This record gives sequence, C-alpha cells and structure tokens, in this order.
Amino acid sequence: MDPSVWLGVLGTVRARHGDTELDVGGRQLPAVLGLLLVRAGKPVTWGEFTTLLWDDSPPAGAENILQRHIGALRRILEPGLPPRAPSRWLQRSPGGYRLAVGPESLDLLRFRQLAEQGSQAAAAGDAAAAAKARTAALQLWRGRCGSGIEVGPALSPEFSAVDRERVDVLRAAVDDALASGELRGLLPVVQKAAAQDGLNEAVQAPLILLLAASGRQAAAVAAYQALRSRLAGDLGVDPGPEVRAAYDRVLRQEVVTVPAPPPPAVGEVPPLRSVPSQLPAANRFFTGRAAELAQLSRAAAEVNRGRSSSVIVTIDGLPGVGKTLLALHWAHQMTDRFPDGQLFVDLRGFDPTEPALSSDQALIHLLAGLGVPDQQMPVGTDALSAMFRAMVNDRRFLIVLDNVRDEEQVRPLLPVSPGSLVLITSRARLTGLVVTNSAVPLSLSVMSLEECRVGARERIGADRFAGAEDALDEIIKYCGRLPLAMAIVSARALANPQWSAREIADELRAAAPLDFLDGEEPRSDVRNVFSWSYRMLSEPAARLFRLLPLHPGPDIGTVTAAKLAGLPPETVRRLVQELTRTRLLTEVRPSRYAFHDLIKAYAAELGASADTEQERATALTGLLDYLLLAGDRANRMMQPAFRLNEVKQADGGLVEPVRDTKEAMAWFTGELTVLEAAVDLPGPRSWRLAELLIPFYQRLALYQRWESTAGHALSRAESAGDLEGQAAMHRMIAGSLMFAGSSARPTGPDPERLAMAARHLQRTLELFDALGKDAAKAEVYRNIGMTERERGQHDRARSQFERALALFEAQGDRRGMALSLLGLARERAELGDLEVAADKIARAETLARELDDVNTTAAAVATLAHIVARMGRLEEALVLFERAEELFRQDENRGEMASNDVSIGDLLAEWDRLGEAVIFWSRARDRYAELGQSAVVAVLDQRLAETAADMSSG
Repeated sequence: MDPSVWLGVLGTVRARHGDTELDVGGRQLPAVLGLLLVRAGKPVTWGEFTTLLWDDSPPAGAENILQRHIGALRRILEPGLPPRAPSRWLQRSPGGYRLAVGPESLDLLRFRQLAEQGSQAAAAGDAAAAAKARTAALQLWRGRCGSGIEVGPALSPEFSAVDRERVDVLRAAVDDALASGELRGLLPVVQKAAAQDGLNEAVQAPLILLLAASGRQAAAVAAYQALRSRLAGDLGVDPGPEVRAAYDRVLRQEVVTVPAPPPPAVGEVPPLRSVPSQLPAANRFFTGRAAELAQLSRAAAEVNRGRSSSVIVTIDGLPGVGKTLLALHWAHQMTDRFPDGQLFVDLRGFDPTEPALSSDQALIHLLAGLGVPDQQMPVGTDALSAMFRAMVNDRRFLIVLDNVRDEEQVRPLLPVSPGSLVLITSRARLTGLVVTNSAVPLSLSVMSLEECRVGARERIGADRFAGAEDALDEIIKYCGRLPLAMAIVSARALANPQWSAREIADELRAAAPLDFLDGEEPRSDVRNVFSWSYRMLSEPAARLFRLLPLHPGPDIGTVTAAKLAGLPPETVRRLVQELTRTRLLTEVRPSRYAFHDLIKAYAAELGASADTEQERATALTGLLDYLLLAGDRANRMMQPAFRLNEVKQADGGLVEPVRDTKEAMAWFTGELTVLEAAVDLPGPRSWRLAELLIPFYQRLALYQRWESTAGHALSRAESAGDLEGQAAMHRMIAGSLMFAGSSARPTGPDPERLAMAARHLQRTLELFDALGKDAAKAEVYRNIGMTERERGQHDRARSQFERALALFEAQGDRRGMALSLLGLARERAELGDLEVAADKIARAETLARELDDVNTTAAAVATLAHIVARMGRLEEALVLFERAEELFRQDENRGEMASNDVSIGDLLAEWDRLGEAVIFWSRARDRYAELGQSAVVAVLDQRLAETAADMSSG
C-alpha cells in the first residue's frame, strides 16, 4: 500500500495524499467511501450501496451511478491508474467491493491498533502506558463517525457502533489516567467528545472526573450543572447513576488532583525539529483585492519595526466573501519574509459538522507543527500557551488562525514577543483584539463588478463571454458579487460546457438563486455556508433574522426592526448586534442595517418554513402600523392643520415623539426608502403611507420620486378597487406634476405636465363624487386653481380658488382658507388689484400664524414680497424675501429656499442690480444642484454665463 495515502472516517470522510487534501465532494461519493471505510477492509455489496444511497427506492440506472462513484474513487486514490487496470485500493469482492487498507492508511484501523495497545498495557498493569496509548487513539477523532453523510436506518448501526468504540476507549483512558496520574493530552479529547455528544452520560461522567483530577473542580461542577439542564430541557429526565456518582466523588473531594507541570523555562523549550510549512494551497483563480493585499503588506512591514509584540491582523466579513482565500493568497506571497516557518490551524469557529476547537486543541496542533512530540505536551491552557509562546519567541513566524469563533478562543494562541505576524480570519468582528491586542482590523466586502468580471473570465474562459458581457453582468448581479457564489456558478459552467453565458444568466433569473448555488458538498453550498452562522444564533436572534426579510426597503433601523419583531428596541438592539457579529447583517451606516441579497433570500426561506403565515402577517402588520402612525406624527409637524385622510392615533407611547420640523424631516429621510418600498405592498396602508410623504417630497423638490411613489400606490388601490385610495393618489400625482411644471421654476412652465395634472385632478373629483365626499373636494378645487393659474387660465383659477375658500370656510379649515386666500391674492394681483391682494395675504398670514404653520406663513410672506415688488417698493420687497427665506429655512423647505433665491435675483436684475442678482442666482444654482435638479442647474448656469458676458461688455 502507498503509505502516503491517508483516509479518514473518524469525523467527516476525508482522503489525503501526502500533504494534499483530496476532493471527495458531492453528497453520495462521501457516503460510498464512508461505508467502505467503516467496513475497514470487509466487502460492501451492491445491495448495501443501493440501500445506503436510496433506501428502498433506487432510481433507474442505479447500478450505473454506483459504477461512476467507484470509478471516481479509483481516480481520486490512484489518479494515474489506467481505466481497466486493477486497483490496489478498491478491490472487487463477490457482489461488491472492499477497500484494502491498513492502520497506516485508515484512521479507524489506527485507532483500533492504539486501543489494543492500551488494552495490552492495562492487562500488564501499566496504567500510564495504557493512558498514553488510548489518549493517542482518541486524538485521531475529529467528530462523529462519518459526520456529515446521510445514512439510513439499515446501515446507521455500523457507524454508531464505531462511535461506541470511541466511548469505550474514552472511559478506559480516563480510568487509566486517574489511576496513574498520566493526564497529558487527554482532557482536550474528552472535552471534544463531550461537546459532540452532549447528552451521552457515558462520556459526560468521565469528563467531570477528569476536570476534577486536573484541578478544575469548579469546571467539573459547572459541567454537571450544564448536563442536568440539558437533560431536563431536552429529555425531561435527571442525570443517571453514573453521572451522579461522578459528581458525588467531586463534591466529596475523592478525586485525586494531579498538579499541572510548571510552564517550561525558555531554556527547556523543545528545539524546533524542522521549519513548519502548514499553509494549505492557495486558489490559483484568486483575483483582485489589490487594496486589501496592500493593507496586509503594510501590516507586515510593521513586524520588528520598534514593536514590543507581534503584529496581529483580523480579517472579517460575510460568509463566503473570501476571507480564507485572501489570507492564504497573501500568506503564500510572504513566506520568504518569515523564514522560521508558517503555521496554520482551522479553529472551526463556524463549522457545519464539527465543534469549534478549544484553545487547548488549537495549541496542541500548533505545537505539533513545531515538532513537539505528544509525550512532551503539557496539560492545561496556560502551560500549552506558555510553551508555544516560548517556542516562537524571537523568531519570525507567519501564523494563520482561520475560522475563529471569538476573541477568547484565540487569545492563548497569540505570541507576545515581536517578530511574528498573526493573520486571523473570522465572520465575527473581533473588536476585543483590536482594543486589547492592537490588532489591525480588515473588513472584507463583496468584490467589485470589475473584479468579478476578471475572475469569471479566468475561471470559465473569456471566449465563453465574448459578445455576452450583459449576461456576465447579470450572472454577477444574481451572485451578489459574493466570491463563493461566483465560484459555484463557475464550477457548474465548467461542468456543463454546452451552456452559454445567456443560458446561465436566464437560469439564475428564472430559479431561486440559492437553488442554482446549491453545491455538492457542504463548503460549496451557499445555503449550508450561511447556516454555519445561523446555527450560532440564540433563538430570539434567529427569529429576528427570519422576520427581517419582511421589512420593506433596502436598509433597516433598530426601531422598525423592533416593531417587526414585537420587542422593545433595547432588546432588538442586542439581537441586531448578535446578527452583525455573525455577519448575517451589516451595519451600512450608524444604526442602519442591511442584508446581502443572498443572505436575505436564505433568511426568507427559513422564515417561510419555520414561522407560520399568521406570525409573519402579524409581524408585518405591526411594522406597517408603526410606519403609518410615526409618519403621520412627522407629517403633522410639517403641515399641522391639513388632514385630507385621517390616521387613527394610538396611545401608549408606541411612536417616538417628533418635536419640530427638523426632526420630522430627519425621520422621513431615515425611513424614506422603507416607506417607498412599503407603498408597493398590497393593502389599504399603501396609499396612506404614500400621502404622508407629500410635504417631504415638496420641501426637497423630489418631484419624480413623488410621482413614482403615488403611481405605485395608485396601482395598488386600483387592484384593490379602493376608490378613496385612487382619488387620493390621482390628487398626489397631480401635485407632483404641477410643481414640476410650475412657471415659478427657472426652466419655465411645462404645458404637458400641467395638462396631465389637470386630468388627474378631474379624475379625483369624479371619484369623490362617486364616494359622496363633497367636503374633500375643497382641496381639489384649490389644486385645480393652482394648475389653471400655471396654465395662464386666470379666470378659471380664480373661480376654483373661490369655490375652495367657500368650502373651507364652511368646514372651519383655517389652513385651507389661508392657502386659498393666497391663490386668490395672486389672481387679484394679475388683475392689478394689488391692495386687495395684499389684504388677502395679510388674512392668510394671520390664519397660518394662528395654526403655527411655518410653511404657509413663509409662502404668505414670499407672496407679499412679489406684490410689494410690483408696487415698486424694492427694498421692502427684499426685506420680505429675506424674511421668507428665514421661515423656509426654519421649516427645512430647501426647494422653496432655492426658488426664493431665484425670485430675489430676478427682482434685483429688473432693477439693474446685476452684481447682486448674480449672488442670489448662484446660491439658487448651488441649492438646486444639492437637490439633484440638473435641468434647473443648466438653465441657471446659462443665465449666469450670459449675465457675466453682459456685465463685462457693459
């Protein structure tokens, strides 16, 4: 047999040739190899293979599938073997196959060999030798036998029997250790087994005794208490007699404590036997990440530069974002800068099948890499850490600690002397290491579009995407620029060369992306990789994770998340921190969080399967009710008296207070995208939420978004047959069109927009007629008056304002009266009745001030400024415009502030004060630029250029 081939079944099924890990991928191939390994040289029949893979329902062609699996195993174990040549490993037997292996090649047989050596030593009365041999046997275990493969009831007893062998050897090893005091190396493997078999009292009882023997009585008591809680919670039983007896021995101090050896002095440190080179292979398709690679190199440059300790770098990021990929690619480039060696350990902090390594286990792995034999390993974290630090002292090592769970897991592994660099990868942000160990943090985000393009072309071939760049970009979009997802798509494309780029993109679009990204082994399955983080969550955090995809909009605030979950904000704040720590959620700006698209899809799938429709509907209703109530409160602060459609106000402090217009604008700014997305949800809240946004849109001149939001809500109202909602949204669309087409804008009136506004308002009147809502027509008449004025139809405008005023007076609606009076004032001014116009404005301003309506007051003052200017009183008009400016600023109305500047500039220009006019036009230009009004900016730029030319020529 080839001694360099190693096969493992004591944990996940693995195969290795020398230092190279062999790819035993897929779902069925590991199961086939696993059964052959468990049989350990005994034959497996075709019928048993069939039962293993399909139970009693094999597909047509099952034998051909099995032959392909056997062929794949031959190629993996003996890649150069001719097709029909006999295999040294896989040998035919009657009706099946057997795997010809020995203890040098199979961990199970080596385990049994060492266990037998332990039994022989025990029979000879040498308990210390027995403990050493059995400890060595137990150290071969990485998890449950065949962990990760699916085995049906017919064959699972064979795997369970191997697990029981482990338990038997473990119990015997602990007995030997307690009898001889030979504890070295045993506690970590017992802890590992206990973590993997949390309810097995035959494992937990020896752990309690061993902890006590190691001088950790408090930990022994805690282990008993934890076991009792698990048994009560999961099985409803108390600990059995074996565990109780072990616990009693601890309480009565009947377990002899074996003192741990003191940490070795520097002079007693075992010498390095060789230069370790443990880095796994780098990925040859690595691309991009130039900025991150440069940051790592800058950190490496700090090694030995007057530092008193080693350099530590933490790389954190989303699941599948390529943290390990980056770390290994960079580490391989740096090996010559760390001549004493490179160490690597996977701490399995987020592992799908095996528990995280303890600090002790990781230190033993590192010390073994440095050449420390088992018999020289000290016992206990402190002693192991001291030996490791002494061995790397004043040497230059590159140490990669991959897949770390948290700070406490990794702290004992950190060198304290200068010279080395430690590279740590984790899904969690290891802030504690940054604070206490001066670690350099590097947060990895998804790759750029161009990096993804380059990577895809290198993996799949540039020819595949020739003339199909749009398909490539679509593939990247559906993969969310996540390196793992891109790698899976690339693998599928290579396995199916007949698929065109367009067909791959179409498949991703047609199917749920996670289905297409379903890999054939745990580490290449996006769902499975995400699940490693999900399984780390507490139940409340897991529930919140499942509910958050219901949240509309691209990002999430703590308060809205709390309303969705039905929990207090302070509780949700802690749960959100848990989600961000496991990188299932990302903080995109202070107190605002977002999903990666694929993680959101995964969370939505979990929610649909784990939570009832009623639970999900209740959660969404709670959120939408909050948005409606909070939005209404902010809306009232911005237009205090106007209410076309009332929102019921709830008491009980469900909505945070809004104290002024600035806070109202801030609330709408924070939740704008959420509100706009919520508008597109079915239900009666859609158009009500849209209507609340009107004053916000108006103040920021967001006319296109205003129209779009109302259009979506109108579609929902039409689908639901909601006539009231349709009327409200037709009026809202008309408002956006009227403001966008206003003659007051520097671009001048837009007749097409104004005509469309008039049609929407006419439809609003028809709907209110159908609903019998005559009182609601008052605001519509006023809006029609505004539209007709902009269209130059002043008689019709005046008539509409008068109708509106009469209805508002009948209803006692003072804000409506004030706005109608302003409209009539402008029309009287058109007729030259400037004194009458000024009187109406004065009445409107009085009403607005009584209501504490700053925006309407500002509009009244600005309108009066125009009237006074027409009377030829320039200075008085300028004072009024400045007063209006201050009121608009107080009301956060940036759109009207810009318009006011234009009016001042126009007035000054009429009086040939061009130098001053330019100042106000320039300020208006900058304000419109901030509002994104590019067409207005272009007009003002032209005006400023022409004015400058006129001034220079004059």
